[in-house]
Amino acid sequence: MLALPRRWLRQLSYAGVLLVFASFLLLVANKKRFIRLQDYIDVDYMPQYFQPPSDAYIVDLAIGSCANYNKLLKKPHCGLPSDKEGKHGDLGSSGGWIRVNKNLLLGSSWVWASYLSVKEIQPEYHEKHGDTVIVDVWVANPEEDCRVKGNKKCIPKKILEEIHKTRVFDDEDLAQLQEQTKDIKGQVENGEGKPAPEELEKMYEPKGGNEGTSESDEEDEEKTKEKEEEKEKEEEKEKEEEEKEEKKEKEKEGKEKEKHSKDEENKEEKSKRDKESSRHDLEGYLLIPSQKKLDESGWKKLSHGVWVKYGPATENAVTGIDVLFGPDAVDPRPNWDLLPHPLKDIGGPAGMEPRLTIRYGRRLNYKSKEYQPPLKFSSEGTFKILQVADLHFSTGVGKCRDPVPASSAKGCEADPRTLRFINEVLDIEKPDFVVMTGDQVFGQAAPDPETALFKAVSPFVQRKIPFAITLGNHDDESVLSREQMMKLASSLPYSHASVGPQEVDGFGNYALAVESSKSKKAGAALYFLDSHSYSKQPKTNPGYDWFKDSQITWLELESAGLQEEAGAPKGSLLSMAFFHIPIPEFRETADRPFIGQMREGVAGPKYHVDIRAAFGIAGIHVASVGHDHANDYCLLNEQDRETEYHHKMWLCYGGGAGEGGYGGYDGYIRRVRVYELNQEAKEVRTWKRAENNPGEMFDRQVIVKDGETLGSVNEF
Repeated sequence: MLALPRRWLRQLSYAGVLLVFASFLLLVANKKRFIRLQDYIDVDYMPQYFQPPSDAYIVDLAIGSCANYNKLLKKPHCGLPSDKEGKHGDLGSSGGWIRVNKNLLLGSSWVWASYLSVKEIQPEYHEKHGDTVIVDVWVANPEEDCRVKGNKKCIPKKILEEIHKTRVFDDEDLAQLQEQTKDIKGQVENGEGKPAPEELEKMYEPKGGNEGTSESDEEDEEKTKEKEEEKEKEEEKEKEEEEKEEKKEKEKEGKEKEKHSKDEENKEEKSKRDKESSRHDLEGYLLIPSQKKLDESGWKKLSHGVWVKYGPATENAVTGIDVLFGPDAVDPRPNWDLLPHPLKDIGGPAGMEPRLTIRYGRRLNYKSKEYQPPLKFSSEGTFKILQVADLHFSTGVGKCRDPVPASSAKGCEADPRTLRFINEVLDIEKPDFVVMTGDQVFGQAAPDPETALFKAVSPFVQRKIPFAITLGNHDDESVLSREQMMKLASSLPYSHASVGPQEVDGFGNYALAVESSKSKKAGAALYFLDSHSYSKQPKTNPGYDWFKDSQITWLELESAGLQEEAGAPKGSLLSMAFFHIPIPEFRETADRPFIGQMREGVAGPKYHVDIRAAFGIAGIHVASVGHDHANDYCLLNEQDRETEYHHKMWLCYGGGAGEGGYGGYDGYIRRVRVYELNQEAKEVRTWKRAENNPGEMFDRQVIVKDGETLGSVNEF
């Protein structure tokens, strides 16, 4: 064997140590978001979106693990079973395993990753070969399941209840019942209505009974003999004994009567006990099925606490499986059911345990009229918009940042607290439309952004309130790109959001018309813009990014088209714009009409572009943003005052709403902003509500009247 010089060995060892150290630094930088490896490595990083096709049946589930470095080595099949594994074996073009592209460990392990995979078969294969498909899924909860009496295998209680309601009660069940119900009150009858065996009857026999024995006769005989033998000698003594015996007799008779009456009461009570002739009416126990009966029910145990039920391929069979994380996760999508218990023995971060959510039946079209109601002024001619800015939702309950009062910090859960506030406002205001102006998801605290976004939209979906979304600088800081986040948001039920034209920079540039109460013509126009995130040239142009020329051109063309369709003179259509990062003009507060609070500096781009002029051309009356949580003011901005291009508009902040985002700044209280448009008066009013007193409106003002932007603060 060729021996290498010691110097070479020493240099190779140095190189190896350096390579390991460099790899470690690279992984740390990626984890801390200093760099994004997916921008440089061609990997399959696109998750299977929440609406998988429903043109196939699911026949198996599996959870697999692999070394985490596989992702960097371009192995997108990490954790995926081989084609031969699972039900039906290798299906070829008729189906196979599909991985749900979510690491169940949420990147918490440097070494391992775990994935859920589902095995699908095409309908044609099923029609030809038959067999059963998965019709239900459940995850066990050992703390509850193992407490069921006799449930040594810890079969899920939900499955026991299901089998208990549908099974035929036979001799095997009766024998098990006798063993299980030794302490159950009531009489049990078998399936034919005949009384149960004597063993069960004896369980309810009262202890003791009417023995009916008397000692008086024996005692009388003894007394008579004593009298005959000692008649003369102990007459006086006998009299004393007789008195004592009489006293004892009276005491015994009283005890016998009391005992007899108790026996009669017990018999009467027993006769009044209900007799249960139906297995459904029995309380306090569940029959534990044998393995044979469990197989007959269709339920099968898999790994990690997962149970699946096989049955005929009906229209309600399972057609989609997704994974959400955390105890406060919600799935607002119709025909999806989020299971209450997490997967077992996964090993991910505490408070972010993975939970399966199941779709039953066909995929619903969330773009149909049922889930896309038109935006329309009410019969009274009003249209109310709730602006919710900077929710900062996490995966898991999230950490409260700067809560008010400070005493509420202990035990504070950010997302549940934020949702309570939002729900209170929704109950009070009952808006026609909701606009979320960015940072719905706090990417750094949301390793699964889908879970966070679902929580953000759930109050609106559940109430069937249409909503729109613009992206902030934190929404895409997790595992989904900006485009993927916008696709996800635009695909939700009741979402009017759109990814926007490909030729326009950014994702989420779109316009919506609010129909008149009297016709389908536009009574108002709403514009949504992607204000991007951080500068793409941080060395030469540091700070935040700015609007691009393609966006400005798009806005001018889109506004002209909407005004033409509405048949409205230029600039007369009630128009509003929504985006996340404020433009530089928000800093121009000196000697300007102003209402609200400016607690922090304006964290917008440092470079002026032509977007403000484009707002004037588009005839926009109000632009409303988020981003700076502690600012909630409305500011009048005027351009080209002495020219024919003179344009006035109000620049407004929504105010930060989420407890998961920063607060501070002398006790800032979370809040939201409301806009009410009036079609007849061509008017826009606005006010705010705060978390500490949602029932109170404050900073109420009229900002547009008779179709004109008002040049001063007009409170109402």
